[in-house]
Amino acid sequence: MKKNYSTQLLTCLLCFVFTLSGIAQDTNSIISTYISAHKKDLKLSGAITFHTNSIGNLSNKNYNVAYLQQTFNGIKVSNANATVVLKDNKVISFKHTFINNLETKLTGAATAPSLTPNQAGTAALSALGLTDLNHVQLLDFATKEDINALQLSQETLTAPLFYEKAANGNYVLTYEIIVKEPTPHWWLSKINVTTGELVSKYDLNISCNFNAPVVTDANPALNTHTTHKHVLNTNAPSVLSKKSTTHSNSYTNIQSDGAIYNAFPLRVETPIHGDRELLINPSLIATQPVDRPIPSPSGWHDLDGVLQTNTNGNNVAAYEDSDNSNSASSAGSLVDGGATLLFDFPLDLTQEPDVYQDATIVNLFVWNNYVHDVFYAYGFDEDNGNFQEEDYDRFTGFDIPLVTAHNGDGVAAEAQDGSGLNNANFATPADGGNPRMQMFLWGASPFGEFLNVYFSGDFDGLYASTRFPFVDIPRAEDPEVSGSLVVIEDDGAAYTGANGGTAGASPDTDDGCTSIVNAAALNGNIAVIRRGVCTFTTKIYNAEDAGAIGVIIVNNVEGEGPANGGGEATEPITIPTISISFEDGDPMINALNNGESITGRIIDNGPLADLVMKDGDLDQGIIAHEYGHGISTRLVGGRNNSNCLLSLAFEEQMGEGWSDFFALVMTQKLTDTAEQPRGIGTYVLGQDVLGSGIRPARYSTDFSVNDYTYEDLGNAEITVPHGIGFIWSTIIWDMYWAFIDEYGFDADMYYGTGGNNMALQLVMDGLKLQTCGNVGFVDGRDAILMADEALYDGANECLIRSVFARRGVGALAFQGTAISRMDQVPDFTISDPLGTDCEAVLASQDLNKTLFTVYPNPASHQIHINSNKNSGLANVEVYDVNGRKVISKNIDLVNTATLNTAKLETGIYVLQINTDNATYTQKVIIQ
Repeated sequence: MKKNYSTQLLTCLLCFVFTLSGIAQDTNSIISTYISAHKKDLKLSGAITFHTNSIGNLSNKNYNVAYLQQTFNGIKVSNANATVVLKDNKVISFKHTFINNLETKLTGAATAPSLTPNQAGTAALSALGLTDLNHVQLLDFATKEDINALQLSQETLTAPLFYEKAANGNYVLTYEIIVKEPTPHWWLSKINVTTGELVSKYDLNISCNFNAPVVTDANPALNTHTTHKHVLNTNAPSVLSKKSTTHSNSYTNIQSDGAIYNAFPLRVETPIHGDRELLINPSLIATQPVDRPIPSPSGWHDLDGVLQTNTNGNNVAAYEDSDNSNSASSAGSLVDGGATLLFDFPLDLTQEPDVYQDATIVNLFVWNNYVHDVFYAYGFDEDNGNFQEEDYDRFTGFDIPLVTAHNGDGVAAEAQDGSGLNNANFATPADGGNPRMQMFLWGASPFGEFLNVYFSGDFDGLYASTRFPFVDIPRAEDPEVSGSLVVIEDDGAAYTGANGGTAGASPDTDDGCTSIVNAAALNGNIAVIRRGVCTFTTKIYNAEDAGAIGVIIVNNVEGEGPANGGGEATEPITIPTISISFEDGDPMINALNNGESITGRIIDNGPLADLVMKDGDLDQGIIAHEYGHGISTRLVGGRNNSNCLLSLAFEEQMGEGWSDFFALVMTQKLTDTAEQPRGIGTYVLGQDVLGSGIRPARYSTDFSVNDYTYEDLGNAEITVPHGIGFIWSTIIWDMYWAFIDEYGFDADMYYGTGGNNMALQLVMDGLKLQTCGNVGFVDGRDAILMADEALYDGANECLIRSVFARRGVGALAFQGTAISRMDQVPDFTISDPLGTDCEAVLASQDLNKTLFTVYPNPASHQIHINSNKNSGLANVEVYDVNGRKVISKNIDLVNTATLNTAKLETGIYVLQINTDNATYTQKVIIQ
């Protein structure tokens, strides 16, 4: 909802705008002076002019960050950006992708448009091939409102001008036209202002492909991680072994709406990880400091000062969108909690999701608000482009091109969206435009015995398989998919990289990656295909075009089981596809190639319960992941630039990694350990909590579980952007645990002061310090180091460097260009040769580590005592406040021991640990 201000209020606001514009001008003058004085250092030449898109700040408010875009004659130039850090009105960092001698590269480019924005909008619709315009919208730049494509001739569209680099290398003048399809694309298109031609297009809608752990099949020979040589401490304790530093306060001015929700609480990832709870007024944060702004000061149901009784509020509107209308206008699409705001609805997971729709919409509403509030505490606030309909007069930014530019952008969260399956997505326009989250239903369990071989001698039987998500596996009552199994044969030519794969040699003719030469044999039969160098969808399309009625993909990795994947189909697939293991499939391929006959059918005889769909709205990891795309999009390059993390432009950008990291943090259990494997998307894939999930490996600091490093970016199984993000998230997840090991753990996710909170804050401020257009792993590491300098005076430089070096982003690592993920040079060196001797620093810190950690504290029935060294046998004594010994016990402190305190009354006690070499005491609270 956008504002309609009165004349008096508008006048006041405009005065405020002019005041802030003056401040912005001062900042621009400081930056211009800096550029003039440091051109040689910045490697700049020619006339340099720029526009300040926005100015944000770090969590240390003494630091401002200005986001610039290079201009020519006042018109912005695409992909020419700078991130400038200022402290005390001085530039302390200037990183850029500005273009040298820009004026020479614009020779012949138009200086003024011949077409109107409306004409450019019409040209964009045509160039994008859109014919059904009923639900297509175009975003108006001035109002941030959508204009229906069918009404374009009756409306006035405004659009900004950009100089854009065309395919021939020349720069042309374009309009930026954002076209929103109902599903799934939000196209950021650049239209030539003279010819109406489409110069470029990028999709602002980030589709996460949660059903595809491996979109491009891997050649296992390219993926030998066992050669890495790293040492890991595998005896680290759970987070509860770290001293809690949660603080309390007496803040009393929060406006409570008193709402109650039956939903999943913080730290519970999915229904297989824990249960729902009655959450009483969760917008009221118990640890809210008196000196910090409240994330949701009027609760979660305030909208322009009016209390909403449904799943709508200042931060998010969560509604059912099974008809893909992209609107909450239909009756019942929002869930009503009544005057008492009681949102308690049944959830029966044995039923189809439409039966418990109200419960899932409530959960989606709660978790969007959770993510909003948690990340508000870490600096995703009004000044940095967060998602709110009303900013509660807390926006202090220096750059307001329009009065309401930063308002009116709460999340439109669409539950059980009808536009797709087995996926989720998030689209983020510039500040002031509503982002959209689409959450989908997920199909049947991918695991079963879907291959039945018969009349084939020793091969007869049922085979463990995985189903691919494109076509239902037929059941007994459906028409059979049966016939001879035929090994596909292609021409062995080089693979072109179709359907999102990586181009390259494809010598194995059994992998079905190129032109098929035995189509006649495949026609009417079931194609058997080896997993190889191309995408799964490429194999299926080739088999389908040859007339095959089904596909069996044989994994090429021993001991891995059937391939678990899918990919994103660019065209409809009409034949069922399953996968079997290498151990089962390789003998079949050998027999078939030797002239033997094998007959089989693809069939699903599994329990009907396995066919019940799952709802992504109950997977909190997916919700946090999707919202995380909005956070990273708004923070990298500033709130008014939405195209810094476009994977088609920048292969090494880490957007998927930040989103996975946010999901891991939001769903981390208090009993988790650093080495504990964490899969992503296990629930919706029908797996258990230890399932492999959707990434190439599970997240863990243990290299025996996840040994991916920076040198693996070019591997075939590492896709763009999901595989790239996976490796980035692996690194910062390691950093998260390293900070917990150093500073302890604080269970307060909002305002705690433990290592977990510190690491999350560094990641958030690091996002703000990224350079749009140069987003890669080394740039990301350096941004976190700069954040540490701003927040903690660089105290953690060596800790950060050691974590990144362990995964190949060492001091001498070379990023290359962000455009390519293939040109990096990994390095495992910790210390910068021109900087701090981190080896000496880390050795000194190791000597000073605490010998014992005692947790939890407060405790109830038991206390755990962890020895950071092998302390052997020790005597543990507990004394009450009167000095009476109430417990005395000999325990073995090889690592962690447990002390039973169930018989102790509530109160304060002193724990004393006596070893041969030392005595250690600590106050503990029993509650």
